[in-house]
Amino acid sequence: MKKVYILIVLLALIVSLSACGGDDGNSNETPDGEVAITFWNIFTGPDGEEMKAMVEDFNTEHAGDIRVVTQTVPANDFYEVLNTSVPQGQGPDVAIMHLDHIQRYASLGMLDDFETLLENSDFDGSNYIPQVWDAGMYEGKRYTIPLDVHPIGLYYNKDILDDAGVSVPTTYDEMVQACADLEGYVDHCFPVSAMWPSQTLFTASLFQHGADDLDGNGEYPAYNSQAGYEALKVFHDLVYVDHLSAPNIGVDEDLALFRQGNAAFHINGIWMLNGIKESGINFGTASIATLFGDEPAVWAGSHNFIMPRASSINPEKQEAILTFIEYITNNSLRWATAGQIPANLTVLASEEYQALEYHQTFVDIDDIKFVNASPYFEDAFSVIYSRVTEAMTTENADIQALLDAAEQEGIQRVDEALGR
Repeated sequence: MKKVYILIVLLALIVSLSACGGDDGNSNETPDGEVAITFWNIFTGPDGEEMKAMVEDFNTEHAGDIRVVTQTVPANDFYEVLNTSVPQGQGPDVAIMHLDHIQRYASLGMLDDFETLLENSDFDGSNYIPQVWDAGMYEGKRYTIPLDVHPIGLYYNKDILDDAGVSVPTTYDEMVQACADLEGYVDHCFPVSAMWPSQTLFTASLFQHGADDLDGNGEYPAYNSQAGYEALKVFHDLVYVDHLSAPNIGVDEDLALFRQGNAAFHINGIWMLNGIKESGINFGTASIATLFGDEPAVWAGSHNFIMPRASSINPEKQEAILTFIEYITNNSLRWATAGQIPANLTVLASEEYQALEYHQTFVDIDDIKFVNASPYFEDAFSVIYSRVTEAMTTENADIQALLDAAEQEGIQRVDEALGR
């Protein structure tokens, strides 16, 4: 049934892009000499409206030369639709992809690289956050140009903390003390969902404890270590030992409690910034760089521009794609207001960006760390996520047994992927 649905989505995309355009309502019929580009994005919320507006601005400025026709493909469907369309030569000219999927798709030969295109242009890669720019490489070739980084951070209720005279915690011990001092001031101190986004919190904890996600070859699990044990134990202890969070907090239940003013602290991505603003509560943001361990590190994801493999290379179209990407990233201040951190350093240094209240305290860019997004990351690492949930929902959980089981499953999945 899922395959049928994906085929229906794909057919709808093909019809819409070949007829009267994508979600922006612009026609795909272009005058002579104007290059048409199809662009698939994965933004379905308010950020999607901002992206469409940015595309419209580009089309206005480049009328007669380049026209971008954009189509929104929900993230939950995007990869399956891409898997179906690209081998048939029906993929988009340019698309948005999450950073942790890049190497897998590059290894499968489903992406065209930017090497020749960049060599023949004056595009300046040094104008992007180094961590995310460097992460766009696979086997010596560049397959991405970054749009943003989106880390997780701490949201806190200013009114609750001020009433109790409590400072914003920066370490786990300080969080324990803060929650003790807040007793009687709030129903929930630091509710944490046992599901999403607990996996990103665990990954941050892993890095803060000095542990690795994958081994040096980027293949097998590396989290079953003493540091990995301490990183996972944090999430059991904050529920059952230190009682910072109630057990069995569901997906978005922690967010709802915070938005309602019934929680002092909440961890979520910067993408949730506008949603929390809309709640009307008086809040602030802070980095979680040392909240779980001693080594400063913050998990972050990233949206990147990619060129899905084309049936044939069209240099004129690729040059137009690069012009489009450069325009969007150079004008990504608007993207920041949609709840992201632009990857473009010039935008980050601008007075307008510096004036954004919550972005400045959310994270130190130097603390951002990305996962080892090898072709085998999902096989080796995603198996730990259910164990994080189990650690947070089982009072007598055996942390070492959970790590052992995840490692064993991860090794088996990687062996299968490698054909061993």
